[in-house]
Amino acid sequence: MPLEPEAFQKTRRYQVSATVPEVLEALSPKPRPAPEPEPEPESPRKNTPARFGVGLLVATAGLFLVLRLLPPDQEGLASLLGSLCLLSLFGGGILLIASWMLRQEAEAQRSWPPGDWVVEPPHKAQRRQLLATVLQRFQVDLMADAPVDVTLDLTLPVDPAKRAQPRTQGPATREDFVDPWLSLQGRFADGTQLHLSVVDQVRVVERMKTTPLKTRIRRKRSGVSLMTVALRVKPERHPGLAAMEDHARGAVKLPPGVRLKRLRVAEDRVELRVLMNEDWVARPRDPRKTDASRTVTMMLLSLYQVLNHSSSQGQPGKMRSTP
Repeated sequence: MPLEPEAFQKTRRYQVSATVPEVLEALSPKPRPAPEPEPEPESPRKNTPARFGVGLLVATAGLFLVLRLLPPDQEGLASLLGSLCLLSLFGGGILLIASWMLRQEAEAQRSWPPGDWVVEPPHKAQRRQLLATVLQRFQVDLMADAPVDVTLDLTLPVDPAKRAQPRTQGPATREDFVDPWLSLQGRFADGTQLHLSVVDQVRVVERMKTTPLKTRIRRKRSGVSLMTVALRVKPERHPGLAAMEDHARGAVKLPPGVRLKRLRVAEDRVELRVLMNEDWVARPRDPRKTDASRTVTMMLLSLYQVLNHSSSQGQPGKMRSTP
């Protein structure tokens, strides 16, 4: 499938086999045209619920004043004015409450998505940047002019299509999502096959609180990212690899905040899976957040340490270089 940089920038799901320079070009941000000036907001309509409510309350005050000034012998008129006064008071109060609720709903809609998203949700930029950073670091070690297979999903992690199971009902509604958003496959110059994948697991819990005037929904979100790096090799170049799992565990070095989830060693492959907090960043800006690109690099170096040790066992005195 040919790589179309413009389509790559616009699409939310993309799968392609292309060279590293082509993928990096597609991932590079394109200059955006200057935004058109926003039209000035239209003046609010005169007949809004709030205006009606205030008008009815003013009418109520006027009717009450007239009612106080009526002579005692006008009982029929006084009864009619009293009924109108109560109706206008009730109607004005209802309209003011409705206007307040509509204003609250409009403010909630304006505040979503958050203002710091600017153009797109933050996960889209971080995912693009992580893939671009990894490709830039490994470009010199990957086989020259050989294509890499990339699958990149930029849809929201909580997209309904990614729901892992039906919603659970009860005092709290729970939804679990599984988002396998990245897969990268390529071959290093030494013949080793690389497979990098990232899967996000997200849980959203909603609790509803109902009051006489308003229903509030509180959402709590938690998530982790499972990152897997696997290397496939030729067994004859790494004799005894399957028996080196204990050595492999000692060779694993990870950044702070990253936890080892799984380590597999077989005669033709080594695989490392780690657990990161969902709020990772592609490049270090906030020291409190996990550096995902550094995590990939350290995982790869750890696996190559194991491969180097196994190859040196078969050929004493020789050590292969790591990418």
